[in-house]
Amino acid sequence: MSNIDHIVDMPLLVRWLGVQGAKAGLKNSRKCTVEVLSEMAGRQGIVLGKKATRKELIDEIVRVASARIDKSLDDLFAMDQADLERYFQEVGAEPEELLEIVKKLDLDPGREGLRNLVRFVAREISETGRFMRIASKTPAGQHTGH
Repeated sequence: MSNIDHIVDMPLLVRWLGVQGAKAGLKNSRKCTVEVLSEMAGRQGIVLGKKATRKELIDEIVRVASARIDKSLDDLFAMDQADLERYFQEVGAEPEELLEIVKKLDLDPGREGLRNLVRFVAREISETGRFMRIASKTPAGQHTGH
């Protein structure tokens, strides 16, 4: 039995390094064998099959460690919309967590929700592209093929 999960505070690691940094750290660590990762997952209450891959273990460990919403669905149902919005903002709920709740509840965001999501994604991609073009001084419409 290893002691690595007594040494590694995964929620803190995720806060410091972010989700991708924590995943990269675990992936590249020589100490985090599949056996150690399986132990860490088990101690976090994560149940994966015995044939779970290293990547699956890391993804699930980091997903659980990065969770910020600590209330049950019943607790969330007891809150009104303003309280829910305030709570989600206070805990810094990640989009993935919110989408996970939507999936659990089998909710359909409807046309308006989808329209807002499309608008948001299009705006973010457009802004990022604009900054990339400015940074590379490539005139709009001339793509480098990347």
